Amino acid sequence: MKKVIVAATLFSLIMGGNALAAEKKEAQTQQFVVYYVNIQEIINESDKGKQAKAILESKITKAREEIKKREQEINKLKEELKSPVLSAQAKVEKETQLQQKIRDLQRYRQDMQIEISNLEKQYTTEIVKDVINLISNYQKEKKIPMIVEMREAGIIAADPKYDLTKTIIKLYNEQAKQ
Repeated sequence: MKKVIVAATLFSLIMGGNALAAEKKEAQTQQFVVYYVNIQEIINESDKGKQAKAILESKITKAREEIKKREQEINKLKEELKSPVLSAQAKVEKETQLQQKIRDLQRYRQDMQIEISNLEKQYTTEIVKDVINLISNYQKEKKIPMIVEMREAGIIAADPKYDLTKTIIKLYNEQAKQ
């Protein structure tokens, strides 16, 4: 009877040890997978990103048109100043007008650069904030161990099957429609 108990104990230890060894081996063969996204691509390719880009381009186009119009006014004044029939008083007035228009043009250019830059930052910040929240929720929902931003993480090469960029763009577009 003792031999049976000893044999059964040995058998259970061996089998239990094999089960633990199998679990350990399985754990060792499982890979830690890091998924990644390209935030810049999401900004450029998402519907909100494209909409923001269109608004910015429209603003830039209007500013360029205004700058061109002001430059034409300045050139017209320069031509008028070349006229030999202008009195000294008229020449001084035209010169003052010209200097004022040049200052106004410079100020307008600076203001537009600042305005467009601020608008771009505003849109980008808003999109990035929304996308980060979306990625965080997606990561929790899908129980993904880690999602990194491709450029920030310094990824040089990665398996495309771990790229979630297109998936996030699709989800972000769907979220934006709601």
